[in-house]
Amino acid sequence: MEAGPLDPEARDRTLGVIEDYAREVQSHGADAAAIATSAMRRASDGSEFAQEVERRVGARLEILSGPREAELSFIGATSNRKHDGELVGVIDIGGGSTEYASGKVQVEERVSCEIGAVRLSEAIPALLGADVPSDTPALEEEARAFARIRLAPLKDFLRPSVVFAVGGTIFNAAAIVADRDREDIDGIILSRATLTDLARRFLAMDAPVRRVQPRITPQRADIFPAGLLIADEALGILNLDRFTVSQRDLLHGYLIEKYR
Repeated sequence: MEAGPLDPEARDRTLGVIEDYAREVQSHGADAAAIATSAMRRASDGSEFAQEVERRVGARLEILSGPREAELSFIGATSNRKHDGELVGVIDIGGGSTEYASGKVQVEERVSCEIGAVRLSEAIPALLGADVPSDTPALEEEARAFARIRLAPLKDFLRPSVVFAVGGTIFNAAAIVADRDREDIDGIILSRATLTDLARRFLAMDAPVRRVQPRITPQRADIFPAGLLIADEALGILNLDRFTVSQRDLLHGYLIEKYR
């Protein structure tokens, strides 16, 4: 969905989950806080949804800008690592957008690119796996070309010494490659070659087969190849051949900044 109203079923389901989380938080005597990212930025009824969240749980829903997402992901991903004065980058592959920030000690530059695993899959539906594609190489190149256009702002960034990566696509890829639980993937290094191999492996499956693969989150299986291709193309634009996975992400960055 490039723009438009939220899906009614997804809207109601999300509100129910938010209420459950808020009750759990409040049961511990804490105040609830709520943030939203790309989908809410693009939704034509985003402000109405935010008002409904506040009405139900008493917490204002903060809709983050893309650059703000990038900044918080950087804070989270680098919070338990020494910088040593080197230029560090953090990339966050989301559903609706891809964020990137870099700096030596703190964020110096940041950008939000209008491409994510959901949006690429919506633009090129064959990626979703309704059927196994008849020409996988052509489909892959079409997806890469589309992603490169949306990721073009990354060309303006200096090459960092190291890049950390976060996001659902990244966490699933690391779990699959390392054959570990998603709670145990911090520090895993993924190369462009690995991302490409994994994308091609999943493109050769239809969605039902993808969902039963070991270590994949079933609800992410349909958009997984798109996310992998975005990650690979982003590394290529940054002139790097690998990144390090960080389990600390935007949410960690938000909490660090809110409570430090």
